[in-house]
Amino acid sequence: MTKPEPDLLASLQTQIRELQADNETLRSLLNQQQIQARQWLLRRTTELQHDAEEQRRAEAMQRVFYRIAERATAGLSFYDFLRVVHQLLRELMFADNFYVALHDHDRGLMDYPYYVDEKDGDIMQREGVPYKRGMTEFVLESGKPQLMDTHRFLELRKSGFMAEATGDLTFSSWLGVPMQIRGRMGGVLVVQGYTPDVIYDEDDVNILGFFANHVSAAIERYQAIEELRKSEARYRSVIENVGVGVVVVQDGRMVFVNPSMERIVGHSTQALMAMPFTGAIHPDDVPAVVERHQRRLRGEPVEETYSFRIITDKGEIRTLDLSAVLLQWGHRDATLLFVVDATARVEAEQNQKRALQQQIELNDLKSRFITMASHEFRTPLATIHGSVDLLMHYDDRMPVDKKRLTLLKIDDAVERMTHMLENVLVIGRSDAGRLQFKPQPSQVAVFCKSLVDELRSAMAEPFRRIQMAMDLPRDTDAYLVDEVLIRNIVGNLLSNAIKYSPHGGQVTLRVRPRPGELVITVSDQGIGIPLADQPQLFESFHRASNVGNISGTGLGLAIVRDAVQCHGGSISLQSTPDEGSTFTVVLTAPAAPKESAP
Repeated sequence: MTKPEPDLLASLQTQIRELQADNETLRSLLNQQQIQARQWLLRRTTELQHDAEEQRRAEAMQRVFYRIAERATAGLSFYDFLRVVHQLLRELMFADNFYVALHDHDRGLMDYPYYVDEKDGDIMQREGVPYKRGMTEFVLESGKPQLMDTHRFLELRKSGFMAEATGDLTFSSWLGVPMQIRGRMGGVLVVQGYTPDVIYDEDDVNILGFFANHVSAAIERYQAIEELRKSEARYRSVIENVGVGVVVVQDGRMVFVNPSMERIVGHSTQALMAMPFTGAIHPDDVPAVVERHQRRLRGEPVEETYSFRIITDKGEIRTLDLSAVLLQWGHRDATLLFVVDATARVEAEQNQKRALQQQIELNDLKSRFITMASHEFRTPLATIHGSVDLLMHYDDRMPVDKKRLTLLKIDDAVERMTHMLENVLVIGRSDAGRLQFKPQPSQVAVFCKSLVDELRSAMAEPFRRIQMAMDLPRDTDAYLVDEVLIRNIVGNLLSNAIKYSPHGGQVTLRVRPRPGELVITVSDQGIGIPLADQPQLFESFHRASNVGNISGTGLGLAIVRDAVQCHGGSISLQSTPDEGSTFTVVLTAPAAPKESAP
């Protein structure tokens, strides 16, 4: 075998060394690439793990936020809702110690509706706490999250920011996040820990911040519901206690009635709501109320307030004033009614009108009395004056018969004036309610005959012109009557019948007994009474328009009317001018027991 040449050998050795160097370089590059690959793989793994963690956290937060929204509408009490919030927050971060603070700007106070703490317990859970310089208030005033450890807390406290902090302050980490409620800083969510392993960081700040945004929206809803509830409670309290009746009418029925309406109309709410809304209204007023109600529903103008009558459960009639407006009740058209008991006002107005009318009538009576007195008293006074003048000047020369006749004229004139004054006094006693009814056993026939004899004597001249007829019970029959009232009734009716029969004719007095009653009829054939005068005939001082020169006071029939009423009876009239009149009186007058007859 031949040996290689030296140059070739050297060349081979050089190539081998170069290959060895290249190999080392390749190995070094390979190692570097492996290291880089492992680093990339580790970094990527870390990134994927972080992304996965973020995904899980995002999913957890999304699930928590969904449940917050769900529970906010579940009808829970506010405390129970916050307890659920606490449980959900624990799924996102360490939150064994958690409280909610709300700032009442209007009152300048703090409320702590939920407070759970392993050191303080729940003693801090209360309302109406004075606003002070504490940790919670510091979060509100700064308007941003505050993350504190003991060192930062002591520095802030030393600078005066938290001079009034309360509760257990030995925390290891404290995190408070503000909540925007109704457009301003209205509350704070706080978590805290007391052990060294509980240290909150920026991730926790972000989590609690997102969490606070969702909780604040729910708190706004609860506050709005609470304010609505309080408003409704205040409204209901006002509606139920106001003295005005409040009613909602829908589809022709009452669907709401407040207690005042019950008191006003005297029917229970159940009874009112079971009947048509016109059920308690007086039948005469129903058409007008229904017509106004329908016009209002059609949008036509209706007077703001009008009156109508109702009938209570006891049958009493009351007058109500009503005003109404349209509204939506259960998303349908309805009418809101406000009702005021106007009975007292209406009665006062009626009394005032009656008093005014009575005053007008009294003034008229005074005027008529003066007119009557000046006319009717003039004749007897003139008679008295003339007769006295004769006696004073011719007494010694007058024959005895003429002197006696003159004295009789004076006596008749005085008797006439006395009778007129007695009539005025009777009317006065009647108007004052002082006429008395004192029934006693009386033989009415005997009494009437005696009264006719008195009239025959007192009215001698006109009595001679008429024919007197009587139809009376037996003289021995007795009835329970008031003879004073009977005298006023029969006496005045007979006196008028005789006086207003200037051309004579027959005057009839008839007394007919009926079970428990006496029917007294006085008829004449005189001048009669015009139809236009008959409605006012029994009023004081009223005289028919056809009496002419026949004297009279206009009091007789007024006295008859009052005496009949006092005796528990009634009076009626039938009259035709120029043919005569018939007065019929029905009196309560039972027959007197036999043993009590006079």
